[in-house]
Amino acid sequence: MRRRGRILAVKWGMNPNSSSLGVDVTFLLVGATALAMLTPVVGALLRWRKPLPVEPTDAAPP
Repeated sequence: MRRRGRILAVKWGMNPNSSSLGVDVTFLLVGATALAMLTPVVGALLRWRKPLPVEPTDAAPP
């Protein structure tokens, strides 16, 4: 079997049958998914590192 060629480049949304809007929506969905997965992790890390406030005690020695 003879080699037919190789892929030289991939261009998103550049062929006549697709639109660049479809590519924009795809990357928007991927970005929103990544942000939704990353936000709770960052929040948990910030909450874990935050020091707890020290409450003053009423029973001070005289």
